[in-house]
Amino acid sequence: MNRTTTRRWLSSFCVVVVLGLCAALVTCKPDPVFGIRPGTVFVAARDSFFTPDTIHVGFHLPVRWTNEGAVIHTVVSDSGLFGSGSLTPAAWYEIRFDSVGTFPYHCSIHSGMIGTVVVDPPPP
Repeated sequence: MNRTTTRRWLSSFCVVVVLGLCAALVTCKPDPVFGIRPGTVFVAARDSFFTPDTIHVGFHLPVRWTNEGAVIHTVVSDSGLFGSGSLTPAAWYEIRFDSVGTFPYHCSIHSGMIGTVVVDPPPP
């Protein structure tokens, strides 16, 4: 290979790499696990209560509980349908509701902490 061919090859290679990186940046989207999905309903777990204690959420939409207290809490369905495990302060738990209905829940550590999720049917 002579110098001219090598330079052209190297220039072409660099252009392809730069275009590939640009395409990747344009098409990559953040993972929704870490982002807040549109329609998310938020509940705070404080040191003796959930707020709001009753929420309405649309069908197929998520609810995110965030521990805003100073102690560990849990979010556990009364029917055993879902459970967060231990949530340290500032930790959160999110679940998407794919069934219409009323879902009471509680903190398994603090007996007075109760709440209800009401999942509304999708619009006709």
